[in-house]
Order: sequence, then structure tokens, then C-alpha cells
Amino acid sequence: MTAQAPALPRAPRVDVRSVAFWVMIAASAYGLWTLKQNSVPAMLAFPPSAALNVAVLLSCLAVGVWLARRVMRPVQAPPWNGTWLALMWGGLAACGIAILMNARLLSVWSQALGLEAAADWSAALTAPLNEEVAKLAGVVLLAAVSTRLVRSAADGLAYGALVGFGFQITENFTYGLNGIVMAGGVEPFAATFQTLWVRIVLTGIGSHWAMSAVAGAGIGYLVSASGRSAARRVWVAVGCLLLAMGMHFLFDSPFFGGLAGTLAKPLINFAVVMAVYIVVRRAFRARWTAVSAEEAAAGSLTEDEARTLSRRGSRRRHLRAFPAGPEREAQARVQRLQLALVEERVPALVPAEAVQPWRDAIAEVRASR
Repeated sequence: MTAQAPALPRAPRVDVRSVAFWVMIAASAYGLWTLKQNSVPAMLAFPPSAALNVAVLLSCLAVGVWLARRVMRPVQAPPWNGTWLALMWGGLAACGIAILMNARLLSVWSQALGLEAAADWSAALTAPLNEEVAKLAGVVLLAAVSTRLVRSAADGLAYGALVGFGFQITENFTYGLNGIVMAGGVEPFAATFQTLWVRIVLTGIGSHWAMSAVAGAGIGYLVSASGRSAARRVWVAVGCLLLAMGMHFLFDSPFFGGLAGTLAKPLINFAVVMAVYIVVRRAFRARWTAVSAEEAAAGSLTEDEARTLSRRGSRRRHLRAFPAGPEREAQARVQRLQLALVEERVPALVPAEAVQPWRDAIAEVRASR
């Protein structure tokens, strides 16, 4: 017989009693109301175009969420509750805040720069200020909702990408409807398709998800107990936000006009976020390797488990080496406990003694096989 692993003293991932959680809910409700006011009339007037818009963007949502969860965070995907909160904030709250602030800032630039200059520069001057801050607020609130959601730069990177992707999907939806109006209501289906083609295929690779991932990595580094000074962590977070704003400024600026510029600017942003991703991933995996070696020395992991635990494919192959049935099921429980054990130690750099309950649970399941 196999025994169930004992309950472990883990705090809930999302505290629904926290002020931050209800701020996210309230801001998202406001964003939903704002989007309804702006989008429902066009959807009712042009239902085939709205249906195309929804179908294309739902497909993009499924692919984007899979990629963000699979690729952006090493070893394990972020939990689903954090994933949905991030998407909700980006797609509703941040968009609603951006709509509110855009109108005010655009009028400021028109008065300060004149109509001609404002037409060229207002988007590049407005969006980095309000949209990047609004999106980043979602990562900050996720860190406040639960200390277990954002504990490292890798967490911030993944959640930032998800927040930005939610924002990108909603913005593409509104632009798809606005394209109909800008075309004078003539051939609405074609107008929506053309807008989505530009915003998804040509520029989507370096749009909001990339900018927010960079800024989010800074917040993850800020809140992590990485052994670095508070001043250094603050400067890294500020630098990541400024870099994200610079990416957004380039994206919306009149620099590099024409088709070449349209293609080049998102590619530059993609190169920037990939550089940040490589740095974050290497740091996370280095810490993971160090903790795994310590746990192998302590007996919580075998040498083979320490080598295979950090990659999904190698974990599956390791499990297939056990006979199907109770023995494999017990090893799968051991593997889940080992992942929780190492994950617990990687971001916070807690002493090994603090995770003794996980070690005891692993030993109990091993003994029960």
C-alpha cells in the first residue's frame, strides 16, 4: 500500500481577504464597464466582424498563455489562479486605466506641442507613461495578494508577460473594431482582418507582453530575498521599468517609418526581452542546481533525481522508469514534493532547516512504497 503525503504548512497562494485582491477585482470591474461602453455598440453594428475578432483573439489567447506558462518561467508553470489574475488585470483593469488616462494625456500633448507634432509624438509620449505603469501595477498587486506568487525575477517575468498579453489581446480587440469606424464602415470584415494582421502577425512579437515581462522581472527581483541590498533591488526594478518604457516609446514613435520600421521595432523589443529572459533564466537555474545539490547531499533527492527534476521531459522519463501502478504513483508524489521543496528554497534562500517538513514528507512516501 502507498500512504498519502502528510499535509504541509503552506500558506494559500491567493488570499481573497487581502486588500490587494479586491483592488484587482474592483479595477477589473471598472475596466470591463469601460470596455463595454466603448465596444458593445460597434459589436452590435458589425456582428460578423466582431465574431472574427473574438475567434482570432481567443485562438491567440490560448497559444499565448500556453507559451507564457511553458517557456517564460523555468522548471514549472506559474499556478493557474495567479495566471488568471494576471490576465484579468492586463485585459480589463490596465486597459480601463489606460483608456481613462490616454484621453487626458493626449489633450496635454496637443496643447503643449501643437496639433501637428502631437499627431506624430503623442502616442509615444503617452503610452509608456500610463500603460506601462498600469500593467506593472498588476504584478505589484499579485505580489501583495500572496507572497507565494511573485518570489523571484523569474516569477515577475512570467506574470509580467501574462499581464501584458491580456492587455495586448484586449487592445487588439478594440483596435479591430475601431478599424471598421476608421474605414467608414465600408467592408468591415476586411478592415478588422487587416487590423488584426498588422497587430498580431507583423508587430505582436514585440508588443505589450515583451514590455511588461521586462518590467515585471524588475518587480520580481525587488521582492525576492536574493541576498542583494535593498538599494540594488530598487535600482534594478526602476531600471527594468525604464527599459520597458523605452521599448514602448520606440514601438509607438515615428522613428523608422514604413514597412521596414514596422517590422524592425517589434524585433528590437523581442531581442531585448529575450536578453532579459536569458539572464533571469540562468540565475534561476543556477540557484536551482545549487539547492538540488544540497538536497541530494541531505538525502531528499537522489543524484538521478537531482539531475532530472528541473526539466519537464526528464521528469516524465524518470517516472516511466518505474513500473506502472502504485510504485509509479508513489514516485510521482515524491517528485511533486521534491519540486515543492526546491521551489520553496530557490527564491527566498531560506535555510535548509526551514523546509524539514517537505523532507519528512518525502521520506515518508519513500518508506511507504
